[in-house]
Amino acid sequence: MRKAVIIDGNPFVHTYYAKDSRQLIAETGGNTGNLAFRFAVASHVRNHTHLGWGATVEQVRAAGDIVVLPLANQLGAHTDLGRQADKLQAVGLPVVGIGLGAQAKTMDTPVELGEGTRRWLELIAGSAPAAAPNIGVRGAYTKSQIERFSSVPAAVVTGCPSNFINLDFDVGKAVADGFRRRFDRIAVTAGISHIPHLAAIEQQLAQIVTDTGSAYIVQHDTEMVQLSRGEFAALGPAQFERNKAYVLPQATDDEFKAWCRRYAIGFYDIRAWMDSLRRFDFVTGTRFHGVMLALQAGVPAGCIAHDSRTYEMCTTMGVPVIHVSAIDRPLTRDNVRDYFSFDPDQYRATRGRLAKAYVAMLDAAELDVEPRLRKLESQGS
Repeated sequence: MRKAVIIDGNPFVHTYYAKDSRQLIAETGGNTGNLAFRFAVASHVRNHTHLGWGATVEQVRAAGDIVVLPLANQLGAHTDLGRQADKLQAVGLPVVGIGLGAQAKTMDTPVELGEGTRRWLELIAGSAPAAAPNIGVRGAYTKSQIERFSSVPAAVVTGCPSNFINLDFDVGKAVADGFRRRFDRIAVTAGISHIPHLAAIEQQLAQIVTDTGSAYIVQHDTEMVQLSRGEFAALGPAQFERNKAYVLPQATDDEFKAWCRRYAIGFYDIRAWMDSLRRFDFVTGTRFHGVMLALQAGVPAGCIAHDSRTYEMCTTMGVPVIHVSAIDRPLTRDNVRDYFSFDPDQYRATRGRLAKAYVAMLDAAELDVEPRLRKLESQGS
């Protein structure tokens, strides 16, 4: 077995209670949802050392003999990964990437890559530890985009590793049982005010939070985290007004602050996040990982997709999803469930098939795989 060096941010934010929102966003890579796939990879690959991108070449080489990268939606024009490419090239070890996604407006649109990100992709594809794919991707669309830029057959569809966080009970059965019950408390995965065309949906979701006395769970950006932690003075007047107008436009400033104190919350530990979600009957919103963590906790959930990366992940993994363009009436506590359905047998079979591909990739790299993940792959046989 190889000794893995996982290079990424830490899946555990220590003493988060003592840090301000800017520190928390920095430590989670700009989105607390990143903790989900970081936690998953650290759980699936045993015998590993964790290092950040600030580690020296010598430190990485001394820590292990293969690099493992927990990945997200890095494949797109929005990134420049030239520095990471330089680091990986200098380290010179085999590389495995887990959970890479391509980001574009639709899956009919080809992604464009800058020179740095293209070089990063080519370097990873050319650093496979064996004659087998070494980049686990979120779906067929991402795989097709990688094939545009790499002549090496490097990609295999595994979905997001967060789909395999819960290896302790039958997720499909628990979620299906929940879908048969009434949804009294509906939590929402909060969006951000920088996507104006989603404002109406966000306001409807915020009203559902109010009507069901549930939670408005923030992940991104700094301003949303600040609102969830009562750091109102950290926002300038224009920032505060923009967020208020996006979420609760009819409220006064004091009313919006009171609403945030009552309903808005962020999580900085995946285990506490999932445990808290068990208090709700349903979770929905535009944040994929917030929805996935609910499912992994056995709680019914559905994602409202508005771009290729989110829709691809959901359809690949059997996560209940509706594209925002298909929502034809205002969402309420009474009708939101009408937009989502869940097939436990299909989810279970899909999850098992993806786990099988995931384990095969890890085995080809001679990594020490969590035994419970191996048991899950049998569901896809």
